[in-house]
Amino acid sequence: MNVSEVQKTMKKLNFMPSKKKGQHFLIDSNIARWQVDKADIESNETVLEIGAGLGILTRLILEKTENIIIIEKDPTLAGYLKNELGVEVICADVLDIELPEFDKVVSNLPYHISSEITAKLLAHDFDRGILMFQKEFAKHLVAKPGSRAYSRISVLAGYHADSEIVKLVPKGAFYPVPKVDSAVVEIVPRAPEFTPPDKDFYFLVVRVIFSHKNRKIRNALVSEHRQLGASKVDLKSMVDDIPHADERAVTLSPIQINDIADMLVKIVKN
Repeated sequence: MNVSEVQKTMKKLNFMPSKKKGQHFLIDSNIARWQVDKADIESNETVLEIGAGLGILTRLILEKTENIIIIEKDPTLAGYLKNELGVEVICADVLDIELPEFDKVVSNLPYHISSEITAKLLAHDFDRGILMFQKEFAKHLVAKPGSRAYSRISVLAGYHADSEIVKLVPKGAFYPVPKVDSAVVEIVPRAPEFTPPDKDFYFLVVRVIFSHKNRKIRNALVSEHRQLGASKVDLKSMVDDIPHADERAVTLSPIQINDIADMLVKIVKN
C-alpha cells in the first residue's frame, strides 16, 4: 500500500481523514508485516484489532488466522472493511463497549485516546499485544522510576505487564503524515508482582500522587485529602508515619507506592 493507492481508495469512498479523530493510516507494508510477524499468531488464536482503518494490518492478520475481531469507529471505514475483506466489523467506539475475549491484540491505535485504550486493554486477559503508539506516549508506557518519562501510565502498565519498545517508526510511514514519530510496543501481561490491600484505592493513590508528581508525597496527599476520603487535619497529623513521605512520585516504584497505599487505606477506612 502506498500513498497513491490510499488516495485512490479514499477518493472512491469519498472519505477525508480527520485530524480531530487522529486518522493517520500506516502505508508501509514492511512495517505492518513486521508487526504481525512479531505477534507470532497461531491459526487457532483470536486476534483483536482496534482502529483497522483501510485494513493494512487486517489483511496480514487474516493470513495467520480467520479468528479476527475488528473494532472500527468510523462507519465509512467499517463498511469498506466489511465489503472489501468480507469480515465482520464492530462499528463502535472501543471505549464504549465491553471487549470480547481474545488471545492477542495487534493494532495501530488512535493516538488521542491511547491512554484510555491501553488502560482498558490492561484490565483484560490476553497473551500478547503488539501496539503502535505515538513515540512519546510509548516512552511513558515503558518508563522506569526516576526517568523523565515515568508517569501514571508507567505504573499502570508495570503493574499488569512487561512492556518494551520493539520498533521505532518514522512519521513518513503514515498518510496523512503526522507531526510526530511512532513506536511499536510489545506488551506481555503477567500476574502482578504484589497484591494491594485495596486495588481500587491503590490506583487512586497513583492518580493522586502523579497529579502532583514534582511535589513531596506528604504535600500531594494532604492537598488531595478529599479524593482520598480523609479530613485534612487527620491526614496532616498522620502524614509523618506514611512511608516515602519526603519522596516524589517520579522516584517511587509501584511496590513503594503500594507501601503508601497500604498505610493510607488503614487511615481512611478506619
